[in-house]
Amino acid sequence: MNRLTKKKTLKEILAAYDKQIRKDMSFWIKYRPSRWGGLLPEKFIRPLLTFIKTKGGKKFVLILTFLLSLIFVGVIPTLNFIWSNIFRIWWILLVIPLVYWTLAITSVYSRVLIHGFFELSRAVLRELK
Repeated sequence: MNRLTKKKTLKEILAAYDKQIRKDMSFWIKYRPSRWGGLLPEKFIRPLLTFIKTKGGKKFVLILTFLLSLIFVGVIPTLNFIWSNIFRIWWILLVIPLVYWTLAITSVYSRVLIHGFFELSRAVLRELK
């Protein structure tokens, strides 16, 4: 970091993101779902395995795993990323709606103006005939 300007270079910013991604990956590797069985009591493991071997149990576990994966791997890191970078990406939260509404209003008013111009030209052409 340059001490005089207090600005990070692109290389430093990418290094910080790389460090955070590696930290998150090591967490998910350390606490991967295949190791969650060790957290369960012994009395609960055998009935759980017999339930998983049934057709309904396989479907339930598959859907539950899919939903948990979506939540923990998709939603939570995304919210964490947005919250940690909200002050860096604040302009996106302002610019995108402004651009959208500018385009929407422009398209509506231009359509109204073009429609009015054609109606006026039709009226003038009818009067000239």
